[in-house]
Order: sequence, then C-alpha cells, then structure tokens
Amino acid sequence: MKIETKTECCRIVSENIEDAIVLEGSPGAGLIGNIVGWLLVDDLKMREIGYIESKYFPPLAVLYKGLTLHPFRIYEGEGLVLFLSDFIVPQNVVFDMTNVIVDWMDKNNSKELVTFNSAIVREKMYPAAAVANSTEALNKLKGKNIPILEMGNLNGISGTLLTKTAMKNIPGTCILAQTLTQYPDPRAAAEVVQNLNKLIDINIDYEPLLQEAENIESRLKKLAEEVKKESHPPIYI
Repeated sequence: MKIETKTECCRIVSENIEDAIVLEGSPGAGLIGNIVGWLLVDDLKMREIGYIESKYFPPLAVLYKGLTLHPFRIYEGEGLVLFLSDFIVPQNVVFDMTNVIVDWMDKNNSKELVTFNSAIVREKMYPAAAVANSTEALNKLKGKNIPILEMGNLNGISGTLLTKTAMKNIPGTCILAQTLTQYPDPRAAAEVVQNLNKLIDINIDYEPLLQEAENIESRLKKLAEEVKKESHPPIYI
C-alpha cells in the first residue's frame, strides 16, 4: 500500500520502509548522483516503491529499456532507500521537497542519510571527500578513513537535506566528487562509490564505471590525435 507525504508543492507517494539508510542522487556537475544512483539500482536489483511529484517539475518521462518511468523515483533494497532524480530540481522546489523527504524519513525511523554531490575543479587534488551534519556523523567518516572537506559551501538538495536532517537528529553525510567537466564523469562517480562502500559497509561493484571511464578517455584521446593530424585545424573565434 502506498502512503502520501505532502508539503505545499510536493508529495511523496511511496511504500513505507522503516529503519533504512536513505540515499539521494540527483544530477549535477559530472552527473555524479545520477550515475551512482543508476549503478545502485542495477547492482542491488533495487525495487521501485514510489515517486515524488510536483506541479513545478519539468514535464518529462524517463525512457529505460523501452518503458517510461517517473522522473523522480524511489527505490528500496538491501536495507537502503534511494531517492533518484533524472532532472535538476528547480530551486523554488528544493525547500519543500527536502522537507517532504525528511518528514518521510522521520516517520519511517530512517537510520541515516547519504547524499551525493560534485564540484568542478581545474585540477583534482584528492579523491571524493565528504562532509557531515553532526559530530557523530563526522566521527564516523574519520573512523572509516574517508577524506573530509574542511571548508566551502554545499549547494542544492544535498546542503538542504543535511541541515534539515540535523534538525531531526538524523545523522547525515554528503560524499562530494571532484570533476573537471559538466559532462558525465564515471571515474569520479566510482570514487564516490568507493567511499560509500566504506561508509555503510556495502560492496557495490564500481568496476563498470572505471571501464566506462577508460572507454570515454580512449575515445577522447583518439579524437585529439585525429585533430592534430588535420592539415588545416579548425579556427575558433
């Protein structure tokens, strides 16, 4: 049976799954959250249990293996609940949407929150790092030897979810990847999964992401070599 949880502009229609670790993935730079989310669904054979809807969401459906899916779905499996969006959530919706997610978590006695985010950098200084919403969550990161991001801003859904879960005394963490581009970055996503495996003691296979990264890098290298061979390289103004 599906239960509704509502705020002013959003509602969750979902089964109630108690005592779960809640994960959140949505598109950003490098599409990190989205890539990680889809990997989790496939690797853990997660079951779709509901969705979030709002009149402010863009009018779209996601196509997957010939089927249309709701663009913001909820999955469960292996003691995890995953909120997975395939579009960038409008800024005017973030406040109400994070409220409805945290209300759902509070009602279902969720154990903790893990969200995924990314930042574009000129040069990668370290693998994916993490931030926490409480001393308890921070000590857990340190105990797992996960790099800590000491200073900065955490924008969007991730930042708002961490502050709102803190108000409910729900431990929360954001694993933050460094990426060089807005384009899909499966290697950075693999770094996020490695830290997720350590954080929640799970074993998600991230090798497919590394293979995909190698394929992308190989194609880019080949393209660069072909451009160098051009007798009259293109002129850009």
